[in-house]
Amino acid sequence: MAIDKRAVNERRAMLIAQAADSPEGRVALAQAMVEPIRRALEYQAVGRKLIMVDELPQGAYARYEKDVRSKAVRLSRRGGVPEFITEGEEILVPTFEIVVNPTVRISEVKARRFYIVDRAQIKAKEAIQKEEDTNIFTAINTAVPAANQIVSTGGALSLSALNQAFVAVESRDLTVGKVVCHAIRYGDIRSWGQTVFDQATQKEVLTTGLFGHIYTADIHVSSRVPTAYVFVLAPADYVGAMPIRQDISVIPADDPKRLRLGWVVYEEIGIVIINDYAIARVEVSVGS
Repeated sequence: MAIDKRAVNERRAMLIAQAADSPEGRVALAQAMVEPIRRALEYQAVGRKLIMVDELPQGAYARYEKDVRSKAVRLSRRGGVPEFITEGEEILVPTFEIVVNPTVRISEVKARRFYIVDRAQIKAKEAIQKEEDTNIFTAINTAVPAANQIVSTGGALSLSALNQAFVAVESRDLTVGKVVCHAIRYGDIRSWGQTVFDQATQKEVLTTGLFGHIYTADIHVSSRVPTAYVFVLAPADYVGAMPIRQDISVIPADDPKRLRLGWVVYEEIGIVIINDYAIARVEVSVGS
């Protein structure tokens, strides 16, 4: 028997509108949002692919070992200045909250112009991804040791400079697992031709953020990376960790004075780079 998609969509819209009319219904909508947001974050957020994601048991400390010869970098708060840790064999990592507040107008809900759950999911997902990646790239950039900072002159990324960054990581008995850059720098890589790198399929780009492969590394592109930088990293387990104290949670947060339905979407995480040997950076200079 054929399924009437129009009838199904109309039924879904009616149920969502009914749920939005009561506090209990809005709580149910908030709970329904949690799992889809978490699934999207797992395969779209670039930062989570670069360091180890560690879900903490209840009451456990975010504690990690480091090589006594290397420097570690941790973030104490969202948007804070990264701290260097040079002493000791263990690092205790503080956690902080990332919070977003998606809202929709009540009049649009009543008019059924779009599905409020879908709209809120998209807005919350994008905001949390950007915050996570911004903080992770801040920690990575701070942790790059001076010996692993390479300059590529001429206004474009050169294959020679990228190769030097690979060598900087590989000389520490590590392999390179990730290359992360802005779309502008990926344009430089693409200009080398597919005899140098393997371009990913459109499906991989859209669903995983994986743009291609070069040597031993996956290539990822993010708008949160500064346009002049290309980061070269070892596999996530050797770079750092993102302890998760509280994974994605959603609670209703309406604003009646502005005639809006809303939710607070939050998580509590930490960010630490435990091994500066595992990171190199190429800076593209506009000089000749």
